[in-house]
Amino acid sequence: MYKTKLFFLLLLSALLSGCFSGTAQYTGISFPPTAASTIVFQESDVPRSCSAFAHLLMTTKENSRGDEISSSIQKEAELRGADRILIGLSRENESNLDENRFEYYGPDYAYNFNKTWLGWKFGFDTWNDAGPLVGLGVNNMGNSDVSFENSLLIQAVFLRCNAE
Repeated sequence: MYKTKLFFLLLLSALLSGCFSGTAQYTGISFPPTAASTIVFQESDVPRSCSAFAHLLMTTKENSRGDEISSSIQKEAELRGADRILIGLSRENESNLDENRFEYYGPDYAYNFNKTWLGWKFGFDTWNDAGPLVGLGVNNMGNSDVSFENSLLIQAVFLRCNAE
């Protein structure tokens, strides 16, 4: 009887250890990986043919340069099948990460961005706990001369567009 209980206890702890793993698997919508992605900052720069399929918040590691941030989000986007990334606002964030983190907030299905986009309406619990706004735009994103001492929380949408 003791060995049976011990076996079930070990089995239960092995099964539960997977529930608390720090490496969550991406379960959202994805497309075949792309070879390149373009970053845009204005909703008006999203072509009519684009479908939004991932809403996310990216948390950067401390002391990241602009080129490291853009490279990281582009690699993530291309892995998920995005060929365009819309960047929203950015805020300082208190975080001691060793690597960048991506938190996904849906949607449940891909939708035409220009017909259905309702704005930055996801991740408010995380977003509202972050610090002051930070200028992360065309002049900073991708720039190796710009460094951010603190971690950043960045709004983003991954898009899949038809060839135009």
